[in-house]
Amino acid sequence: MGEGDYAAADLRETVQAGRGRCTDLSLSYRDWMPPPDLLIGAVTPDLLRAYHAETTVLGASLYEVPRAEVAEEGVVILDGVFQSGAQLNVFPVVAEAHHRAIAARLAGLRRVTVEDPVVLLTGMGHQMYGHWLVDFLPKLFLLHRAGHDLARLRYLLPADTPAFARVWLGLLGIGEDRLVVYEREREVAACRRLLVPTALRFVSRASPLMREARRFLLERAFPRPRWRPGRRAEPRGFRKILISRSDNADTKNRRTLAERAAFEAAALARGFEQVRPERMSVPEQVALFRSAATILGEYGSGLHGSLFAPVGTSVISLRDNGLDLGFLQSSLDHALGHAGGYVIGSARSEDGFFSVAPQDIDFLFD
Repeated sequence: MGEGDYAAADLRETVQAGRGRCTDLSLSYRDWMPPPDLLIGAVTPDLLRAYHAETTVLGASLYEVPRAEVAEEGVVILDGVFQSGAQLNVFPVVAEAHHRAIAARLAGLRRVTVEDPVVLLTGMGHQMYGHWLVDFLPKLFLLHRAGHDLARLRYLLPADTPAFARVWLGLLGIGEDRLVVYEREREVAACRRLLVPTALRFVSRASPLMREARRFLLERAFPRPRWRPGRRAEPRGFRKILISRSDNADTKNRRTLAERAAFEAAALARGFEQVRPERMSVPEQVALFRSAATILGEYGSGLHGSLFAPVGTSVISLRDNGLDLGFLQSSLDHALGHAGGYVIGSARSEDGFFSVAPQDIDFLFD
C-alpha cells in the first residue's frame, strides 16, 4: 500500500483466513432484551423500538495474531489493513474516518518494536473510567478463562492511559514492570505477537459472562473472608446512593438535566446520600457500590460502577429521549441481577440540556 492508502477488514474474517488464531470462549445467541423494571416519562415509539432492536449477544473470543501493528488508542493493523469487528465494538461505519486519518499519517510515525507477546486491552474511550469498567477490565477475565496467568503476561498501553487504570491493574496483580507503553500520537507499536481479547458488551448488549467477570475482578482485587456454609456468599446492599454528574472536564459530558438542583434536593430529602465517585480512590468506589441497595443518577458512565453492586440492587437513571445514548445500563443490570429502569426526559437542546417533568421525578421517589 502507498502512503495514505486505506484498506479495512473484519478481524475475525482475517484470522479465519489464516492470519492468526482465534479461541472462542462463549457462543453468540439471539435474545430479546427484557423490559425495564421502570419506564416512565417522555417515552417515544422510536425509543422503545431502539430498546428492543438489539437482539444479538455476541460470543467472546481471544485472538492471537503475529506481526501486528497497534496505533493510536488500540487500532489493530495487519499487513497495512485496518481491522474492525463487532466483537471489538469497532464498526466500519463509525471507525472509518478515524482510521483514514491514522492511515494518512502512518508513514510518519515512529515504529516501536515489541518482541515479547503482549495483550491489547484498550480501544476507543481509553481515558474514560466507565469504559475501563465495562470494556477493558472484563477482558482480563477472558484471558484468565483462556488459561493465561495475568501476572506473567505483558500489556500494551498508550502513554496517556489515566492513573486510575494503572491502579486497577496493580490491584489485579499486574505491576508496572508488565506494562509496555507507547506514545500513541507519535508511535506505532510493532508487535511480534499480539493477544486481542474481545469485549463483553456489544453496543448495548452485555454478555452473561459479565457476572462472572465481576466476580473475578472483585475476588482478585478485593478478596473478602469466606462466609460460613449456609450463609449468603455476598450480603445485600443497604445504602441509597445518588451519583452526581462528574465535575471532571475530561469526561466530555454533553448532557445536562435542567432540573438537576430540584432532583438532587428531592433525593436528599428521601434519604439518599450524594456522592462523586471521581473524587474517591478506586477501593473507596468499589466499597461504595458493593454496599448499594439503590443507585440513582443521570444516565452515563458514572452509573457503570453498578458493575460491583450486589444482586438485587436497583439502578435508576434519568436521561433524554434521544436514540444516541443506547441502553447499555439495562443490559448490564440484567446480566448482573439488578432491577433497573429510566425516567425519560425531553430531547436535548442544542446546548445539551434536557428536562424531566417534576411529576415524573415525584413518581420515581414515591
